[in-house]
Amino acid sequence: MAMPVEIFYEHAAPLGAIIAAVALVLALGVFFFWRFLPGEKAAFFLWPIRAFFFLVLGWCLLIPTQKYAVTEVLRPHFLVALDTSRSMSLTPNTNLPPRWKQAKELLLQPWLAAVEKQCDVEIYPFAQELGQHVTAQEAVALAPTGTATLVRETLRALTDRYRGQPVGGLLLLTDGLDTREARDEWTAASWPCPIYSARLEPAAAWKVEPDVRVDMIDTPRRVVVGWDAELKAVVEGISTENQPVRVQLFENDALLEEIPAQLPDEGGRREVKFTVRHPVVGNFAYEVRIPPLRGETHTNDNLQRLTVQVIDAKNRLLYLEDVPRWEFKFLNRLLNDNQTVSALAFIRSGKRWLTFGREQASTTDWTQLPLATYKVITLGDLEATMLPAAQLDELVKYVEAGGSLVLLGGARAWGRDGFDASPLRKILPISRAGHRPVMEGKFPVTVTPEGLVHPAFQRKDEGEFAMPPVLSVYPGSRPSAGAQVLVTAKTAEGPLPLVIEQRYGQGRVVAILSDSLWRWSMDPLQSKSYTRFWNQLVQSLVPEQQVLERFAIELYANTEHPYLGDRLQFSARLTARGGEPVGTAPVTCEITTPAGRKLPFSMKTQTITTGTGKQLPGFVAELRAEEPGLYQAVARTELAGLTIESPPYPVYVRPYTPETMPRPMNVAALQALARVSGGKFCEFNELGPMLAALHFMPTEEQRVIYRSLWNHWAFLAALIALLVVEWSLRRWRNLT
Repeated sequence: MAMPVEIFYEHAAPLGAIIAAVALVLALGVFFFWRFLPGEKAAFFLWPIRAFFFLVLGWCLLIPTQKYAVTEVLRPHFLVALDTSRSMSLTPNTNLPPRWKQAKELLLQPWLAAVEKQCDVEIYPFAQELGQHVTAQEAVALAPTGTATLVRETLRALTDRYRGQPVGGLLLLTDGLDTREARDEWTAASWPCPIYSARLEPAAAWKVEPDVRVDMIDTPRRVVVGWDAELKAVVEGISTENQPVRVQLFENDALLEEIPAQLPDEGGRREVKFTVRHPVVGNFAYEVRIPPLRGETHTNDNLQRLTVQVIDAKNRLLYLEDVPRWEFKFLNRLLNDNQTVSALAFIRSGKRWLTFGREQASTTDWTQLPLATYKVITLGDLEATMLPAAQLDELVKYVEAGGSLVLLGGARAWGRDGFDASPLRKILPISRAGHRPVMEGKFPVTVTPEGLVHPAFQRKDEGEFAMPPVLSVYPGSRPSAGAQVLVTAKTAEGPLPLVIEQRYGQGRVVAILSDSLWRWSMDPLQSKSYTRFWNQLVQSLVPEQQVLERFAIELYANTEHPYLGDRLQFSARLTARGGEPVGTAPVTCEITTPAGRKLPFSMKTQTITTGTGKQLPGFVAELRAEEPGLYQAVARTELAGLTIESPPYPVYVRPYTPETMPRPMNVAALQALARVSGGKFCEFNELGPMLAALHFMPTEEQRVIYRSLWNHWAFLAALIALLVVEWSLRRWRNLT
């Protein structure tokens, strides 16, 4: 039913006020003409002109608008997606036409004209990307040169492009060999229109040589040490003579496991699952291989590689000490019993270092360890010359970046050649003028008001924190500006600082000016105080996650299994803990190629899609994979005076493209698409007649139209014309 024409008014002023104003000016016009122009013949012309002017002006003040509806008949769209990848040039044998020739022949059949009478037909070529709309003649002039086939992404992009518009159907002219999808489960998704496709080669026409390949491997790329992860491999083969193939898993070129897989002789695929254990931290290269079959010549696809990063999620603590002493013995034992930290201790033995602790060190040289992986570092009785200058500088940077440093000290450390004579001097919470020797005795200990509110000395289930007396203290220590004295020792010289803490950069430094705390462990009544002091101190110094990782960069690639010639797209997202704004800092991406070249890229600001489908602001860098092997990408930025760097993201580029590998078309995927979408999969000779017989219903769409009845040039011209006529009459009759 058609909508009747409706006129409504959008005036802001009250209607009564507008009518009253127009009536008033008309009445005043009558009065003034009668009062000042009595008997003037021109008044009989001037008055109607003036009245008509105000009536038109009053009409415009009402802002009248006309509303009516029109019904439009919309022709549906009929889409054609034409695969232009290299696999379309394949043929089972030289006596049969290639798939590309068959697809072109279908485009030139009479069905196209029949469908065009009912629909707007749009043809889109695609391979690794969806192309632009072309005509049928332009489509058949193309050549199958694409290096990849992204069927799923093409269908999604094409249906999204026509979202909200009537689409009668989609003809998919492809062999169905999606190079990015290892399995066909994606075909079961919901599709907004019927999908039609055809067989481009005779069934069972392929007689190929024996061939097996590793189509895809997948496992979590970053795991926590100690976890067991599942590694899945999809293997595919044909002409296997029904013999099981050996699927082998290698870790860093060492064989871990071998699983036999049965593949049908006529061709098929199977998923093989391995359980991978990750007992130690580090980067590990995994490779799935299949030994070649007898008579197999295409062997460059018989393996796949990926890299897994194993990280430690524990609160790791590093303890460095000179020669063994009582403090080391008791503290190291206590740290090993503390289940909340994973401690690694080194002591000097001549020019070498020996390791102790539950955590296994990957090296006996602690200077080779990445300090950033430790949340707390404790230095014992060490002189400045015992530590390399470069590592002392790294310790300063470590604290600046959010790490915690405990200076346990001793006679050497607090002496003239100790911490005060090293680069650590600028982060010390104390100054040691004169470097006075240790003072021995029995000194009562008091927790200061600042210490009482510190997490290291908070009341726990055990009750009040009581610290026994100490037997030694290093005098002559003055707290630095900004340092907090947490504990003092009562001596003849007055209270002396015993435990001092200072924030430096994003981290903290604690100095302990006694070497006799270990004696608390010797007394059964005081041993709990020793355990409680160190456990609570270490727990308070473990930086909160938002401190150690105030900012982070998440880096990932658009595909986990690219082929040679594919476009690698690395996406990065800059995040901050607690919703802290990250601004618009530029982000760079350094990509290391398999040949070892480091290629820097400035990442472009772009909206990225996460694995959960969310649209978020991010950064993108792209690279064409021109050589096979392992690529490593790292994203970096400078923010709030900190250098933020993502973990290395590895991508292995396979040394071949499956587009030129002889294999039959994936009929199962095309049949599934047709079945799920309500379309039809046809034999080659059936497709044309079936499409020509389709009947497409046009869509009626009603649009409401609003037309202004005052905002028009004719009204403006009328007002100006009335004023001009009135002014001309007045001048002619010499009227003022």
